[in-house]
Amino acid sequence: MILIKYLFLIIVPIVAGMIMSGGVAQFIDPPSAFIVIVPTIGTLLVAYKGSFISSVTAIWKERRATVFDDKDLLMAIAFWQTVGTCAVGYGCLGFFIGLIAMLGSLDDPSMLGPFLAVALITVMYGLIAKYLVAEPIIALLKTKERERK
Repeated sequence: MILIKYLFLIIVPIVAGMIMSGGVAQFIDPPSAFIVIVPTIGTLLVAYKGSFISSVTAIWKERRATVFDDKDLLMAIAFWQTVGTCAVGYGCLGFFIGLIAMLGSLDDPSMLGPFLAVALITVMYGLIAKYLVAEPIIALLKTKERERK
């Protein structure tokens, strides 16, 4: 039920806005996704090496203490907070990569658009990862934490 509410109240209006503005395809850029997703996952693998999988799967775990203890729950909350922080940070880094590439090609006006797209879409991907993925999961995990107390 939570997933259905999430889809209809958050995801559907955003995708509808993308469709109304010219189609979803213009918002798909593999280099930008690579700049945001791969370093974020790399950071998480280094920082949460012993609890990466359990933090990712924490949203589906039962609330009973025998299955999921408080330490795991707090680790999962910290993990998803790091996801949001890293995704936005790498999105900003991708913005500068695209901006530098754009400024380096000022003599070729046909390249300005693609480089500007990389710059802006990396920021968008970082914000999507933080506000459409990480923040709802953090809120769900904090709700589980409150219910345990």
